[in-house]
Amino acid sequence: MKQLRLFLLPCFLLFFNALFAQRIITGLVTSENGEPLVGATVKVQDANRGTMTDVTGHYRLEVPEGTTGLVFSYTGNRTLELNIGTDNVLNATLEEGFELADVVVIGSRAATRTKLTTAVPVDVIPIQSVMNEVGQVDLNQILTYVAPSFQSSRQAISDGTDHVDPAQLRGLGPDQVLVLVNGKRRHQSALVNVNGTVNRGTVGTDMNAIPASSVERIEILRDGASAQYGSDAIAGVINIVTKRTTGLLDATTSVGGYVTSYDKNFVYNKLNNIDADPSVQVQDGLTYQGGLNYGFKLGTKGFMNLTGEYSQRGATNRTGLYTGQIYPRNGAGQIRDDSILATNGLTRNAFDMRIGNSEVKSGGLFLNSGYSLSDNWELYLFGGFNNKQGNAAGFYRYPFGIPAASNALSIYPNGFLPNINSDVNDLAASIGVRGKIGSWNADLSQTYGRNTFDFSVSNSVNYTQSNVEPTNIQREFDAGGLSFQQLTTNLDLSHEYNVLQGLNLALGGEYRSDQFEIDAGEEASYKNYNTAAGIGAGAQVFAGFQPQNTGKNTRNSAAVYADVELDLTQKLLIGGALRFENYSDFGQTVNYKAVARYKVLNNFTIRASSSTGFRAPSQQQKYYAKTNTLFVNGPNGLQPVESGTFTNDSRPAVIFGIPELKEETSTSYAAGIAWRPLGGLELTLDAYQIDIDDRIVLTNNFSAGGNAELAAQLAAAGATTANFFANAVNTRSRGLEAVLSYVTRFDENSQELRFVLASTFIKNEVKKGADGKPIINSSDILESTGQVGNYFNREDQSRIEVANPRSKASLTINYKTGKFSAMLRNAYWGEVAYLDPINFADQSTWPKTEPYYTAATMTYNPAAFRNALTGENETFDQTFSPKVVTDLTLSYQLIKQISLAVGANNLFDVYQDRHLHSNNVSAGRFVYSRRVQQMGFNGRYIFARLRFTIE
Repeated sequence: MKQLRLFLLPCFLLFFNALFAQRIITGLVTSENGEPLVGATVKVQDANRGTMTDVTGHYRLEVPEGTTGLVFSYTGNRTLELNIGTDNVLNATLEEGFELADVVVIGSRAATRTKLTTAVPVDVIPIQSVMNEVGQVDLNQILTYVAPSFQSSRQAISDGTDHVDPAQLRGLGPDQVLVLVNGKRRHQSALVNVNGTVNRGTVGTDMNAIPASSVERIEILRDGASAQYGSDAIAGVINIVTKRTTGLLDATTSVGGYVTSYDKNFVYNKLNNIDADPSVQVQDGLTYQGGLNYGFKLGTKGFMNLTGEYSQRGATNRTGLYTGQIYPRNGAGQIRDDSILATNGLTRNAFDMRIGNSEVKSGGLFLNSGYSLSDNWELYLFGGFNNKQGNAAGFYRYPFGIPAASNALSIYPNGFLPNINSDVNDLAASIGVRGKIGSWNADLSQTYGRNTFDFSVSNSVNYTQSNVEPTNIQREFDAGGLSFQQLTTNLDLSHEYNVLQGLNLALGGEYRSDQFEIDAGEEASYKNYNTAAGIGAGAQVFAGFQPQNTGKNTRNSAAVYADVELDLTQKLLIGGALRFENYSDFGQTVNYKAVARYKVLNNFTIRASSSTGFRAPSQQQKYYAKTNTLFVNGPNGLQPVESGTFTNDSRPAVIFGIPELKEETSTSYAAGIAWRPLGGLELTLDAYQIDIDDRIVLTNNFSAGGNAELAAQLAAAGATTANFFANAVNTRSRGLEAVLSYVTRFDENSQELRFVLASTFIKNEVKKGADGKPIINSSDILESTGQVGNYFNREDQSRIEVANPRSKASLTINYKTGKFSAMLRNAYWGEVAYLDPINFADQSTWPKTEPYYTAATMTYNPAAFRNALTGENETFDQTFSPKVVTDLTLSYQLIKQISLAVGANNLFDVYQDRHLHSNNVSAGRFVYSRRVQQMGFNGRYIFARLRFTIE
């Protein structure tokens, strides 16, 4: 029976090929300057079939007999409709100009779908146009301001996360969105976000490793798509499409910096009853960026587009003036800070932390190329390399807190601010062939990606080493590093059939290998040289990876999929996808997707989708292990904790009953409309719900709790507490997204006016029980320890529910007349909130340390805990009010080849609210929250950009 089915399938497909008479049309699509347009879309007029031009700008399209015209489109150019006539050759020349109905690559495997005719919402961001209008120079920051469903906030005092910006879609995790480059899966970063950031416990993709100068457009699919593309596509898919132009030299350079003021002295003045303006004027964060892009032909059969880019971002600092103790007390127990400062000619400003953007120097190259092997086949190759050097600071080590036995005070008599330095390398390449096998479109590709993240520490010390070798105190350390590599093989087949109003069938398979590796740091970066001293071991700020943490871990996965779209009528489209995937470490998963779109009118459609999805636990989450110094909130302020992260198959995990990681699973529903009431006016409105089960989080810190074996395990790792990655909770996300666009040209097309109003409203929740508390996927063993509250606490809950803006909107107005253009944008960030992990009403949130908790009897001391709290409020919960940021850019075409743009981001120097948590803002140091952020806290950015083009 199996053999019969294998025989009947090709016969069935051949029957459809022969059933309908076809006509073959060929031609060349070029730009105004005569250069061939690679990847331009050619579509049958009033039908849902088409193709794309090859690497020489030529196309070949089979059309039904009776076809009267073709539609040609290309991003950044105006759509052109031409009649076929009797000739089978039809060439097209496209003019430059802005169009709304861009053809998209993601969301549909049909070659003719535009963002208005897909059954799911897709945003198309013309990055090159946007870059000329804004001061941001990296992809994450650009998208944060132009795509409300996308959010990326730079982190501060968060170890490696200071150097790689986590990015989110629909308020979900950075690892719940799939990133593609030219339709091929992009590898993730090696970095695990383990500090107390919004995205704690996640692993993202470093999109900033791709030079913005190399990008033509970015497509954002706002819909679950695991059945189509595989793991991670729970929130959606971001496809970065790189440039393919030839015959054009495009060079850009920009310079900018922050010119701002903020309330540095607010807490200090308040505590000391000083009636003065607490603000200070700041100019910092000087940023340079330069990009060069050029494309050229490879004979008559190919092209090569090359991009080089370098950027240098200066550090910013929005620290508050420190109000706490600086020097050790004297013999009488007195604090003598003021007299010592005066004697040394210092002020408290000398003890500033560095809270803001890390310093980053980044350089990258990118190549996109193709070559025609024959009339039906072409070879393509694209990829790039990026190196990033970063520097960020940790918590200041004040003299009073430096162990006297360490001898570190001999070289740091006024304490020290330790630095974390990063060396990040990112390499990616895809090679493949695509063409025709009979009447089938075929694409066979191999993609390789590798990210390495190496840490070093400077201006630091290992207290236990300085205790043993006081005359030769080491200040710089190699702390080791992380690496992740991915190898992906894809085979994709598709065929358009002239069935009803058009049938597109796609089949394919994927084989992927993921490998994660940890390299140990030098011995002095982690070793405890004097266990009897009772002081913290390892390099201060970031202890190195230990030898027992190291190793390579690899897994493989194989997948097959089928994807079909059928236009039953000119009005009704239905589609579906089914994907089977098998992982070597946790087993099999099957996911589906069903979509429908109906044209109520020619310019008004409704659409809906239903799908299941999954996210495989990353290798980083499964095998990351390290001991970190974390500063956590407690009744007595921020306290250092030596926290060991252990793998799920470790002995501590077994002791606590932490199960091995499994995949996250999701179910998504969405419905929306797309409406174009006028030629230049367009509205899309989409609502969605995403349920995610077994969501992976990084737990909080568990103590040994009197367990001798666990205490020994922790001591061997140099830790006092343990945490783990676990499938802890289930969540539900609901949202509403709207985009309203309008473009008009007047005065014989010499003037253009464009409006884009985009907004999103998000409600992400942890599923709760009848008592209103989160349902935690715990274990009986963990329940018996009395530490379930450390598994998933109120702050963890707030990271999912309220730490990101629940609403965002932007209104962008572009006006162009002659050589002059202007951009005005208002971006709105809704309120965010912080939930303090400690809640007096819930003992499970209390710190399990003396005198508040007795481990032997697992009992709490409410009186001691209440006395430790300050003020009338027994928590430090805080809600931060909404903010609006205004950007303005003015541009002028100096000559045909040179344009100049000047502008300001955050023109009116808006900051988010000052925060009140971290126990009275940690002695004045944190003016703004590092736990929850809206648009960041750097203030006004002034910039100038020069663009130079030669055809």
